[in-house]
Amino acid sequence: MSQDQSNRTKTHHHNKLSRRNFFNGLVQVSVAGAIVAFVPGDVLARPLPPPNQNNWRSCNKCRTLFFNGFRSKGRCPAGQRHAANLGGQFVLTFDSPGPGQRDWRFCNKCFALFFDGFPNKGVCAAGGAHFAQGFNFTLLHDTRAAGHQPNWRFCKKCEALFFDGDSNKGVCAAGGGHVAAGFKFILRFRGNLEGDVEQNPVRP
Repeated sequence: MSQDQSNRTKTHHHNKLSRRNFFNGLVQVSVAGAIVAFVPGDVLARPLPPPNQNNWRSCNKCRTLFFNGFRSKGRCPAGQRHAANLGGQFVLTFDSPGPGQRDWRFCNKCFALFFDGFPNKGVCAAGGAHFAQGFNFTLLHDTRAAGHQPNWRFCKKCEALFFDGDSNKGVCAAGGGHVAAGFKFILRFRGNLEGDVEQNPVRP
């Protein structure tokens, strides 16, 4: 075979491969387009829900909300460590744009949830002021929602979150009982998310 014939054969073979790749590409694009066409636009544009953390419990001694996910249960202003109420776990949303109030934080000294939005960091049961660590939580307030418990309040003395749904105001790290101020928060029970197992817990 002459050099010219060899070149024409290679060119013809290359053109066949190029056309084959081109048509294969069209098929792939068409299939992908068909899949996208059958997915509703609102599903594609729907943002992912903000992350959340469970294992938040009401302490049946001091009435504050504390993190129950560690072996150590922090420091309770009523003495020794927190004691989780059997009424259920709560799920808190973090890194959320809202709605709700941000700057609720875990105190790594007493394990309570406290408001970190003021220069003053309240009074910690472990001594001194609260010290924030971990996630920045957002709490819904002044609204109602299924699967949520109302009557959670900011204590203006210790700056922790406590349950204010009855006459028992718990024990405040600043002395006496808690004193409510500001928004009326609601907390979501664990059991209202896919994969959760606890349903309809009683109130603390």
